[in-house]
Amino acid sequence: MIFNKVGTSIMIISDTHEHTPNITGMPPVDVLIHTGDLTNFGDLETLRASIEMLNTIPAELKLVIAGNHDISLDPIRRVENMTDDEYANLHAAALEIMTGSEVRSNNIQYLSEDTYNFSLENGAKFTVYASPYTPGSGGWAFPYELTEDRFNDAKQIAPNRKSIATSPIPAGVDIVMTHGPPYSILDQVDGQNIGCPNLLRAVSRVKPLMHCFGHIHEGHGANLVTWNRDGSVKDPKAATPLETEQVNEWPSACEWRIRRGEQTLMVNAAMVVNTAGGMKPRNVPFVVVLDLERGDNSRGN
Repeated sequence: MIFNKVGTSIMIISDTHEHTPNITGMPPVDVLIHTGDLTNFGDLETLRASIEMLNTIPAELKLVIAGNHDISLDPIRRVENMTDDEYANLHAAALEIMTGSEVRSNNIQYLSEDTYNFSLENGAKFTVYASPYTPGSGGWAFPYELTEDRFNDAKQIAPNRKSIATSPIPAGVDIVMTHGPPYSILDQVDGQNIGCPNLLRAVSRVKPLMHCFGHIHEGHGANLVTWNRDGSVKDPKAATPLETEQVNEWPSACEWRIRRGEQTLMVNAAMVVNTAGGMKPRNVPFVVVLDLERGDNSRGN
């Protein structure tokens, strides 16, 4: 079956950390994407407040993942002063906030690590891979070690890596939603790249139209990455870089041309910046128009 293309507007935010982004002048959008860290510590009250914040953003479909700060949404206990049973009750309550009937009636879909198919009233159909996991530890949610690969199966991993993937990123996805960035792309803190090499390997393998994330507040921005034939991205020291920074046109929609299968739009949509007085919501969202396949107008996942 041959599909025509249809322009679909997508607003991307991340790392709101209990703040409400300034969406004054926001154009109507088809899809809202939030890539985690709605809260600071995953308290139930702040999760409810985050849902109320999402309800104020007009969009036909709202897709949300957790981040490392949304502790109560991790099925594995990360809270030292709770028993396993106490944490199980907290986790169940947090999931109810994120997945209950009231949330679903407001077009919010909370995504755990998996691949999902969606369709919209404009006829667009698209596939999303979602994962809240980021490398690290220290008691934060959804951790893994850099030697562990969550995104590639045993045949796709790099040397000296162990695949722990239960849902590796499949070929053919249109959008990848992760909380953290891939290595070397919008991931610098104090000049150090701290993104995940295993995630970069997976994204370069599947080459989605867009990969959106947050986590690294300092990396806020959008880059259009052109992939080499072997799946590698530019050498940061190359004379003619293949990674091109994009200028946010907020509140207008960004209609950047992306060559499917050759390029990926990378978006770090962290809303807050780190200041001496704490995290402040000073960044603006991205609104991106993607050319997606046109199918029927039923929705599913």
